[in-house]
Order: sequence, then C-alpha cells, then structure tokens
Amino acid sequence: MLKNSKHFSLSRQKLLLLVLEWSVGFRPAGSVWVLLLALRGFSLVEIGLAEAVFHVVSLCCELPSGLLADVLGRKWTLTASHVMFVLSTLLMVASQGMAGVCLSLAFSALGYNLESGTREAITYESMLQAGRETDYLRFSSLQNGVFRFSSGGAMLLAGATVLLGWRRAYLLDTGIALIGLAAVLTITEPQRDVPGTTLRTLPAALAETVRGAWTLLRSDGTAVRIMVLNALVGACATLTGFYLQEKVEAAVTVPALLGPALFTLGLGGGLAGLLTGRLDRLSYPKVVAVTGAGVLFCALAARGICLPVLMAFGLLAGLLDDSLQLVSDKKLNDRFPSAQRATLISVSSMIFSVFMIPLSPLFGWWFS
Repeated sequence: MLKNSKHFSLSRQKLLLLVLEWSVGFRPAGSVWVLLLALRGFSLVEIGLAEAVFHVVSLCCELPSGLLADVLGRKWTLTASHVMFVLSTLLMVASQGMAGVCLSLAFSALGYNLESGTREAITYESMLQAGRETDYLRFSSLQNGVFRFSSGGAMLLAGATVLLGWRRAYLLDTGIALIGLAAVLTITEPQRDVPGTTLRTLPAALAETVRGAWTLLRSDGTAVRIMVLNALVGACATLTGFYLQEKVEAAVTVPALLGPALFTLGLGGGLAGLLTGRLDRLSYPKVVAVTGAGVLFCALAARGICLPVLMAFGLLAGLLDDSLQLVSDKKLNDRFPSAQRATLISVSSMIFSVFMIPLSPLFGWWFS
C-alpha cells in the first residue's frame, strides 16, 4: 500500500500524465521518419538497417529499463526517457550519414524503453496513493485515447511535415520532447514502501528486484497467462494493422486522401475506452475469447481491395487490441507488487516482441 501525502494532487498529476502522452504521440517527424530518410537519399536497405538497430536496442534494453524504474524511481526514469528523446531528435538534425541516423534511432529506442512500463507504473501508483485505484481503467483509457489521436494527428500532417523539411521537422519534434521533459520534471513521485537506493546498494537492489519478479512469475500462473494471451492477441492485431496500411495505400485512388485514410485507420485504438468498461465486467477468459476471435476474423478477412471494408477491419482490430491491452494492464497492475511493477510490465512487453518475431513473416505471407 502506498502512503498518503497531503502535498499530492491527483488532478494535477493526471493532467501532467496526459501532457506526457501527447508529447510522446505527437511527433510529426517521427511519424514519417522512413519517408524523411528516403527523401534524404538513403536507400531502403539503409533504412532497414537503421530500423534493425532500433529493434536490437529496444529488445536489449527493455528489461533493464524496467529494473531501473523499480529501483531508482518512476520520475527519474521518465526524466531519463525524455532526455533520450531530446538527444535523439538533435542527433538526427546533426546527422550527416548512416552512423548519425543509427545513433539517433538507438537513443529513440532507449527513450521508449525507459518510458514503457514506467508510465503505467506511475499512473497506477498515483491512483493508488489517492485511494482511487478503481478509476485506473477509465483514466488509462483516456491516456490511450490521447496517445492514439495525437499520433494520428501527426500522421495526418505528413504532407506539411515533408514541406517543412527534415531538419526543421526534427527541430519541431525537439520542442515537443522538451515540453514532455518539462512535464516530467514537475510530476510528483508516488510514495512507495521501498528503501532508498544509493550507489553502494544499487547492485543489491537490482538483484532483489530480479528475485522478486522471478518469484512472482513462478508462483502466479494467472498473471503469466494474462501476459501471454494479451501479447499473442496484440501481436496479431498489430501485424494486421501494419499490413493493412499497405493495402489501404493501394486502394486509395486519390493521393491526397492517403493521409486522412491512414489517420482514420489508426482511430480504432483511440476509441477503446468506449469498450473497456463493458469488457472489464466479464471474466478474463471471456474477454480474450471475444477480442481474440474478433482480431482473428479481421486478419483472415482483410485481404480484399475494397477500401471501406479494409478501413472497417483495421478500425475493429485496433479497437479490440487496445481494449484487451487496457483490461490486461488493470488486472496485471492489481497483481503486481510496487517494488517490481515496472520490471514485470517490461517482461510483458518482451513477450510481445517474442511473438512478433515468428508471426511477422507469417502475416506477411498471408497478406501478400
């Protein structure tokens, strides 16, 4: 149980957390980074190499970033995350070749690693400190909506971003990342019943966090099943949405409508809050059955060329995926101890990556 603090304002904390969601989602240059690199003259092979660097760093740093959030604190880790975002955009502005681009994407991946898990942990523990943990699902749905709509808005501005030029576009992203950093610096660290950590006690604290997380994974089969099922459905929905983008692009006959079409395709996740309350009243196996069957249907049926049908399946897959994610996050946070919360959320993210590796070529074959 977290301690109460008379200086803690939940409404102020929630506002700052929403600013963070917006600052991470609304990245005009980041939303079309592949296109910007292509316009700079980089080949598809070079762009693929840069993307590989991003994913290698992401996979290697996911679990360590969760450990740091549990040991050193949520606010410290979020601050480091947004510093990485700022450095990433500045490195891209200064880049002259592949080395600079890869270094920029490595910093970006590290920023997302440090943010992933930490954001969920600080949100849940902020609600818990105020005695409002029952409102977590509603607020996390709002956070998800802000992120989805802001990232969709950045995609909608793709044409304007290209006209702005890649250097000015990344400087705009830098300014947005600095707004996020300013919000992090004014966030309140939720109080937790964990001892303070110094440089001398850091190795022991890290080891204790790993032991605690491993103990829960071994003893709590329900939590593990939630993580696995959520990751499996999420990977299928993510890949369905990814390959549907290409089909939508081919089905759009007016080039000017591509941006709005892709924006609309991504709105499903932003509407998940409309469904999560109803799903949360069901048992978790029923939630997985409903959302999993829906995502599978979308993946199997979305192979045509009719634009309205493609859009409908994309919206539905995103809606079901994010709804399951939000319900799963709530159930997992109810089971995770504060001392290992971010670490265990990072484990959940790693399970998602494990499913993505074999399913990516399989879905590519199906949609080809």
